[in-house]
Amino acid sequence: MDVDTIRSGLEAYRNGHELDQYELDRGLRRESEARAIRKSYAELFRPEARDVVESAVARAEERGLAEDAASLKLLREGLIRAHVQRELAPIDAAIARHGRVVLVDLTDGSRRPLRDMKLLLATAPTWEQRSEIEEARLEAARTLVPLMTEKIAVEQGIARSLGAANVLELRRRTTGLDTAEVGALARQILERTGDLYREVMGWTVRKRLGVNLEDARRCDVPYVLAGRFLDYADAFTAADMLKRTKGFLGRMGVDLTASGRLAVEVETPEPGSPPRAYVGAIHVPNDVRLVLEVGEGQRDWLTFLGALGRALFLGHINPDAPFEQRALGDPSLDLAYAALFRHLLLDPEWLKRSLEFSRPRDYLILAYLERLYDLRLCCGRVLYELQLRERGSAEGMDEVFDGIMRQAIGVRTPKELYLHDVRFPLHSITQLRARLFEPLLTLHLLHYFDESWWGNPRCGPFLQRSWWTGHRFSVEELAKEMGYELSAKPLLKLFQKNL
Repeated sequence: MDVDTIRSGLEAYRNGHELDQYELDRGLRRESEARAIRKSYAELFRPEARDVVESAVARAEERGLAEDAASLKLLREGLIRAHVQRELAPIDAAIARHGRVVLVDLTDGSRRPLRDMKLLLATAPTWEQRSEIEEARLEAARTLVPLMTEKIAVEQGIARSLGAANVLELRRRTTGLDTAEVGALARQILERTGDLYREVMGWTVRKRLGVNLEDARRCDVPYVLAGRFLDYADAFTAADMLKRTKGFLGRMGVDLTASGRLAVEVETPEPGSPPRAYVGAIHVPNDVRLVLEVGEGQRDWLTFLGALGRALFLGHINPDAPFEQRALGDPSLDLAYAALFRHLLLDPEWLKRSLEFSRPRDYLILAYLERLYDLRLCCGRVLYELQLRERGSAEGMDEVFDGIMRQAIGVRTPKELYLHDVRFPLHSITQLRARLFEPLLTLHLLHYFDESWWGNPRCGPFLQRSWWTGHRFSVEELAKEMGYELSAKPLLKLFQKNL
């Protein structure tokens, strides 16, 4: 087995999983073929394959081939990540099945999937209704505790089998990421935004619920922030979503189809279901599918624009680049481009020009408050997860979770969620790094264009040149190349200006 065989095998393995998940999501397949795919490519995950890639990295470094070595390190990282996911797959499948089948019985007699939780809470006007929905979530979380506890132990065992003390050390060794530094940034954000958050969120909670912030519950927050969607429903319409999108992308000089590599598929959602937009990255960049299940309203735009940003990035990657640069590498980059487009809904000029929404002042305050809440929630998860993964054991971590979350979001958070919140290993770190990079990306666009970068015909080609490099660089490397570094300052300035 040589490096090229491993590279092509890993690409086929990844593409097979992507197609399988896409067909499941679209309802084109009833049963997953993931188990058969894992079995077919078992040879990729033997120690000998990792040794081959490790040797190739060493040879490239010895010969001074820096670019080759960097690309091979991405392949090594992707191979190890796929190995970990493969080992965890049976437990993850059991957890996913549970989330799909659990239904919530509502007072109106209807039954809704647990995955609709956030929308259900946002539209539940009474304390009692939200309590009922929350109890269903907590019951599901309690049921999953044994599986999640087992998963953390298995993660620890996998890390040790690969020569690392725990999952954190494994991540540091394979990516070079300083997770402690990410934790320090999370603490800084919590400290520097604490007074502003308590003031604005406290006022909003009192106005919406008539209680103090510390007396509110996490399950109340979607309802508290629902005014962003409900009070301005008339200002948003999804009826001409694709037409409007083609309009503002056209002004930028961006082709929605990425020259035929990106397909947009529109589906009709089930009545009462939350809007969905997701990306099927079947074969990056030649077969990327953006699926829309939209009804009416701002939530549709929110989910769509996030998926659009990621899809455009994937669809414009250099098709001749090595597989690891096209489809592996830093997942924070996907999330950052998703956020770049999703946050157009926070731009008054974009709202006016693209959606004819001309007086968004109160809407923007709620929108920025929701963004700050989500950021602080993410920071809390980072700090908690660093401790959890360092220990490699769930024992006694519910108390740690309670203390960190109380500090992060100021409302009561059930201890039962102490494993539910971090069910995907170190995803909180990926999310926070994306949230730190996206404001730098925006500053970069403002530097070269203006505040209406999304309407500048030179911006599209500029972005496409950035997308062309794919996942070759991490967000830290790209920030440095742009003359920045990942820091909390741009986000802090953003919230101080808008809240």
